[in-house]
Amino acid sequence: MKKALCLVAFLCATLFVTAQTQPPYRFHKHPEFYLQVQSEKMFEVVDESLDANPPVVGDDLTRRVTLGALDMLLHDTRNDMTDAFRRFVESRLNRVIVDLNKPHKKGLKIYKIYNEAMIARTKSVNIAFDISRCRCRGFKERILPDELVNQIVERCDVMFLSHNHSDHVDRYVVEQFIKAGKPVIATPEILADMPGVTHLRNDDMAETYTVQLKNGKKLSVTIHPGHQGELQNNIYAVTTPDKYVVCHTGDQSHKGDVKWYADIKEVSPRVDALIVNCWTNSLKKFVSGINPRYIITGHENEMGHTIDHREAFWLTFTKFEPLDYDYVVLAWGEWFTVK
Repeated sequence: MKKALCLVAFLCATLFVTAQTQPPYRFHKHPEFYLQVQSEKMFEVVDESLDANPPVVGDDLTRRVTLGALDMLLHDTRNDMTDAFRRFVESRLNRVIVDLNKPHKKGLKIYKIYNEAMIARTKSVNIAFDISRCRCRGFKERILPDELVNQIVERCDVMFLSHNHSDHVDRYVVEQFIKAGKPVIATPEILADMPGVTHLRNDDMAETYTVQLKNGKKLSVTIHPGHQGELQNNIYAVTTPDKYVVCHTGDQSHKGDVKWYADIKEVSPRVDALIVNCWTNSLKKFVSGINPRYIITGHENEMGHTIDHREAFWLTFTKFEPLDYDYVVLAWGEWFTVK
């Protein structure tokens, strides 16, 4: 009898919840429920709008509104790691995986995964930068699910790690690259105890190295010895076998390095795509020192930070508009092709 009553109570509770979460919604006197459903619907709308309005060079009103709506969702901490948030992240990553499965015949394609986790793709190579599942401050779960990250790793040939922070370095991800016989290039401070990681850096000057890939192809990599605070931060300028050059800055943000910014373009080949953290200091000097064809911004909306430190897309537009360079603002799970 007791079990039967418990079952009835459970079924009643289930029916109540179902009635509340299916149209027509009952919002009267339930403001928190109203906001929950509103966020769920807006994550879906933003996801659809990003697909309908792909990245463009510079400012675009529809893109600005879509990314602004995403800012609002990601700056409301009630949405942190909710089911709606997770569905949005998985939807965006699945789009990347689907596109990586398609043949790529020409151009340099830059995919944004999360923060500064990026993939540079040409006909001959897929280059990963700072791929991490990301367990952010105060979050019990990681932002990016293992099964989707594994699929991304499978489709990349090499990974470069900029600096020793957990949103850029993930031992698990590094292990997957090493098990597959794929090179991992890092600063000496990153996973110093892990066999298979290649540590490259000259603290005194930029230096160029050759990286041999599993498929027999080679990359030429110029490494500039930058910093985030006191941490080593490698700035990688990678030349692909197709002669495209992509530069990934990691979280470069040390004012003492400003003195050599202007010399970067004298040392590195012409950069087709500069991937730069949106909050780096001395932005104008940094960008003019590299003189890229295109700028791809990174690190907007890092979850786990307080909302004043989750760099917003609207703030990126504000910072980059005055620069006399072509820039592209990407959301998670988007890409842009440099032709």
